[in-house]
Amino acid sequence: SKDVTSFLTFILYAVEVGLTRAKSDETKGFLSTVPGLLKVLEAFVACINFICLYYIPFSLFPGLKWCVAVYSICFIFSLLIIIFAIVRLIGRFPAPFSKVLIVCNVLAVLMYISAVIVWPFYCFRNFVRPDPCSLGCGWNVLVVVSFMSCFNLIAYIVDTVYSFKLVFSTTQT
Repeated sequence: SKDVTSFLTFILYAVEVGLTRAKSDETKGFLSTVPGLLKVLEAFVACINFICLYYIPFSLFPGLKWCVAVYSICFIFSLLIIIFAIVRLIGRFPAPFSKVLIVCNVLAVLMYISAVIVWPFYCFRNFVRPDPCSLGCGWNVLVVVSFMSCFNLIAYIVDTVYSFKLVFSTTQT
């Protein structure tokens, strides 16, 4: 029920941002742009992973600890960017924000690539899917984390490419 509520809240937020973007006479903030929406999506997917991690004894394996560190670090960066945008501190950032965003995104992509490789290696190497695998089966949770890690990797790649495109297309004109 928490997952459903969280998902519905995300959908409502996405609809609200879409409606806000449709109004051309208003000043748009970072969170109503594509990179801003991607940051919210990345943080949301990380939250789904964190909910699933509650049921996984990840501390038994160093590779899974690395993956949890990747999820946590990327989530913290996304959350900080969202908070900076909400409190309207992006303009006061000491470095060019768009370039800081690109650096964070490239690091996130590299870290998520490692997590997408390491997570299945540690989780599925010696763990066969149980024959009666009901809804609360641990295997399902491992698959959800694997899928969401891949999904977040794609989101970070899109975010990175879009940010590169924004920065370098505006600086060359």
